[in-house]
Amino acid sequence: MSLHQRRPAAGPRQQHELVLLDHLRRRGRVNRAELVSATGLSRATISSLSADLLARQLIIAVPGRAAGTGRPPEDLALNPDAGLVLGVDFGHHRVALVVADAAHEVIGSTSRRWDGPTGWDQRAAVAVAAAEDLLGGHGRGLAGIGTGVPGGIVNRPAVVDTLTGALTSAFGVPVREDNNTRLAGLAETIWGAARGLPDVAYIRLSNGVGGALVLGGRIHAGPRGTAGEFGHICVDPAGPVCRCSNHGCLEAHVGLDRLLAATGAGTVAALHAACEAGDPGATAAVARAGRLIGGVLASVATTVDVAHFVLGGELTALREHLTDPVRRTLRRQVAPGLQDALRVEVAALGDYAGALGAIAAVLHDTTVALDLPHVPPLAARS
Repeated sequence: MSLHQRRPAAGPRQQHELVLLDHLRRRGRVNRAELVSATGLSRATISSLSADLLARQLIIAVPGRAAGTGRPPEDLALNPDAGLVLGVDFGHHRVALVVADAAHEVIGSTSRRWDGPTGWDQRAAVAVAAAEDLLGGHGRGLAGIGTGVPGGIVNRPAVVDTLTGALTSAFGVPVREDNNTRLAGLAETIWGAARGLPDVAYIRLSNGVGGALVLGGRIHAGPRGTAGEFGHICVDPAGPVCRCSNHGCLEAHVGLDRLLAATGAGTVAALHAACEAGDPGATAAVARAGRLIGGVLASVATTVDVAHFVLGGELTALREHLTDPVRRTLRRQVAPGLQDALRVEVAALGDYAGALGAIAAVLHDTTVALDLPHVPPLAARS
């Protein structure tokens, strides 16, 4: 049975069943209490539906994640045999690949680097070869591929066409694409620092400063695909010129290259060491960067009513020297009533965040078919 083609028959039970299956497809393994909270269905309905779906092998039960003392509640997930999804994240100097099953369990990952200028057709060929190696040992069928690319995709159709064309030709499955920073933010809500949170703002602090808004568990890109571009919020109209040609963008002040140049540090590790040693110039520059970032996030919190934030990218290696002023400024500048709900975490997924987010984007797209065992409902077999 193809999950996305399955349409509810007349009656609420089939509709409730589809709600439960769609939630497991988007969020991965969850326990029954989480399903009650997320779907709005009663505990009795979730219990009855899950028992039926387990018997029909559409879902599986797995040991719950430990959380303190006592036995954790059992988790439910889609049947992993429904198919595999490949995530491919194209960076400036490498491509990272992850393969996971329909239950959101990662079963393999790899990466490949290239030196010097490399065309997108060459990058696509490297990715295809790496994907063939990664998938070679897995017998289950590939259902779809997600790709992440740096920068906007709306204005780069040639790049997207090159990558999508190469992957489609090689594997013959649907390919979905998005900005890799947005995908990294989505991944953190499923596997990472913001797991299970429906509304999250993610900011990646590197040479560029990008971001993602995840609202209701889904990427919010906006009609022109520019939502979440926190790095291009103006923090000083008289500030330096940004690569976007505007003056005083957050990125122009706190981008990795700018911060290293301002402090004379050659690397983030060296800058962190200088802060640890109490170097006044380094600590002042990093604290100022944290205040600027916190101010932008406070504007996001007030405007969008988001209280959960994830900080990613190389600059998070500065640890509390950066994150403490971010938190203090965010709390001080946010709209009244939000302070107690604020939560700021450092990203947990590292170099594979974009590839994991690409997998999530495919699983969120119900036009990409997953094949679940076709076992008739219990009522039909009684």
